[in-house]
Amino acid sequence: MTQLLRHRHVAVRFAALYGLAMVVCFAAWAVAYAWLPDGVLRGRAGTAMLAGDTAAPTVLLEFLRIAAINLAVTVLFIILPNRMLEVGRWPLGYVPALFWSGAYGMILGSNSLTFAMPERLAPTLAVWGRSGPYEIAAYCLVAAATCGIAQARAPHLFSLSAAPIVPKPDWRSRVHWPALLLAAALLLAACWCEAYRIVKEFGTAAGVPVS
Repeated sequence: MTQLLRHRHVAVRFAALYGLAMVVCFAAWAVAYAWLPDGVLRGRAGTAMLAGDTAAPTVLLEFLRIAAINLAVTVLFIILPNRMLEVGRWPLGYVPALFWSGAYGMILGSNSLTFAMPERLAPTLAVWGRSGPYEIAAYCLVAAATCGIAQARAPHLFSLSAAPIVPKPDWRSRVHWPALLLAAALLLAACWCEAYRIVKEFGTAAGVPVS
């Protein structure tokens, strides 16, 4: 798996990381569906607190809010960690992408989305009708596109020391820019779909017209 995650072709790196992320997501989803109380994780994630628990009055405003949060998460928790450190042979930005995949699965399984579903959703491929898997795909593609730009390497995740990588990689030449732009487009498209769904389903319930 490590060889695939470090493969020279970005498409292979992305496929390996996204496949692993979906395995983590569905495993966490199954555990949460079976064992966690309904709604136990609602509002506990930092992104959920930033997004709030009410729909914006228009799709555009909701989109801008969701997109700003997701783009900030991408830069702060995937691109910057990838630049800072490699852990063994893994770029550090891979870890948050996998963590979020697991967290999303637990949120789905425990029905802890900000806007709750009528009932718990058992693990199903129908989840690809939601925006979450596409946001995760975008995160994974960003992580794959910025693989190999780290300035230092640590032997393991909880190591207190890291050795600088010499010569220091030039991030501008190491980033796979077409893949990064594609990831940004995918992320924004997923954010728009999510914003439309939120305002349509929950904004109109509160008397807010979809626009």
